[in-house]
Amino acid sequence: MKTKGKTYQNWIEAAYWEFACCGPDFSLKALSEKTSLPRATLYYHFDGKESLVNELLRHHELKSKAYFAEIKTNVKHLIPDLYKVMFKYKGEVLFHRQLLKNSHIESFYCLYRDVNNTSLNILLPHIKAIFESKSSDSDLIEFYHTLTDAWYTRIKTNDLSVDTMISLAVEIMENTMGLYKSKILQKSI
Repeated sequence: MKTKGKTYQNWIEAAYWEFACCGPDFSLKALSEKTSLPRATLYYHFDGKESLVNELLRHHELKSKAYFAEIKTNVKHLIPDLYKVMFKYKGEVLFHRQLLKNSHIESFYCLYRDVNNTSLNILLPHIKAIFESKSSDSDLIEFYHTLTDAWYTRIKTNDLSVDTMISLAVEIMENTMGLYKSKILQKSI
């Protein structure tokens, strides 16, 4: 990889959005045509597609840090505040969804899970308030991972409005609360 300048940044931003929409199987040729960036400049900055995808993962990790700071500051109530923040990060939400969809690739799964773990630890007090749970933090986080995975698999990629995201979250929580409560009961028996 060579020096990082405007062309490098243009490739990263364009490829980030392409990955968010299409996953890791996006075409470099099509991306080059869409962005009017000469493919030769891609190979100046990256050794190839694998190198570019690795940089996209690092880019997502950096964007996630900004997201963490925002949820720490702006989420006072899980619903609606979390989804207002997520609305600002629509591209990142779509990218993150692709990480789950392609979680058979270890680096994708690890980043997906690490970002979720950090988010859930930040949001834990708000999650506990909704579930009114006396179970351990780790049990609650484990269960909420399941809810998060369900949410990412079911989001409507063409409608990431705050109301739509909240509606889906509420539906999933309402449909799984019984599962969570029965899991707590089983552990206490």
